Amino acid sequence: MIATNGQSTEKSYLESLRAEPWTRPGKITVAFINGSPLDLVRGAARRRYADDYDDAWVVCDVDSYETDNAIREATRADVELLWSNPCFEVWLILHRTECTIHFDNAKQCHKKLVSVLGRWDKSQLSFDDFRDGIKDAWRRAKALDDPPAGNPSTAVWRLVEDLCAGEPARIR
Repeated sequence: MIATNGQSTEKSYLESLRAEPWTRPGKITVAFINGSPLDLVRGAARRRYADDYDDAWVVCDVDSYETDNAIREATRADVELLWSNPCFEVWLILHRTECTIHFDNAKQCHKKLVSVLGRWDKSQLSFDDFRDGIKDAWRRAKALDDPPAGNPSTAVWRLVEDLCAGEPARIR
């Protein structure tokens, strides 16, 4: 069970990711849950138990959210909380290039993504723009400081590592 409060970019990316041939077998559901990271953690925990999933993952942006309560709740509820600071687009940038510059906000991050891709429309993600860079993004993200404090940072690499059963060499 993977939950996100990113209705467009994150949901589309994660749904595409689960369909990759290197992902481990099993039922993987991607759900949009509207609300704050704390709402997301609580919703993912409820859904995991109601629908009998083995694991619950939450993918969300730091943006301007307070993070401590969501982190405490995720620990209590045994939910894997994957922050991106300032936003998910950090993860996308890392598919194409190294990135260690501090972003003051998501808008700056979006501008960087445009400079890397040549264009960017948040509502129309093309997974083909990122498929070949997943292993690079995984490696680059691991080298950054940990979120939520690190900027830029993303923990989405942990989900990728789980989906490939801890064998990044399987990622094509």
